[in-house]
Amino acid sequence: MMPPHRLLILLAALAGLLSAPALAQAPEPPPGQPGAGDYRPWAERGPRAERRAGPLQRFANMSPEGRQVLAEAMRGEAGAEERARVRAARDRVLALVAAERLDVAALRRAMEEERRLVEQQHAARQARMLAAFQKMSAEDRRAFAENAMRGREMAELRAERWRSRAVPAR
Repeated sequence: MMPPHRLLILLAALAGLLSAPALAQAPEPPPGQPGAGDYRPWAERGPRAERRAGPLQRFANMSPEGRQVLAEAMRGEAGAEERARVRAARDRVLALVAAERLDVAALRRAMEEERRLVEQQHAARQARMLAAFQKMSAEDRRAFAENAMRGREMAELRAERWRSRAVPAR
């Protein structure tokens, strides 16, 4: 049996380990600082914050009403169903690619089906966005366009950095 003082030390150490995650939590940031609910323009927050942020925070210069309309268009239930169908089609393509024997005809059909579903998904997304733009004010539409262009520029920069990386020799 363990002596009582060693048992107390062991229990104290265990309590410290179990409480460490709770004690390590960062306090809620003050208003106006990066964090939850921070709707400052991205230019003021920096590129790292933009990469970590959720999609709707990128539209911080839109009105709350405009962000709500955008959220409804982007997070619609139909969008989830479309994504699930596209994912299943892509899984079928990958299963054919990974097969021991490559069935080119089946792979071609699976790829055509995946492309058809992606095109349907794209058309449905555009229809939802068209409906959303009709509900937005001119200021919100301009803010959306500005943020979308900034997002595209950042994606292009990331892609260019990725392309310019040296590929390790094997």
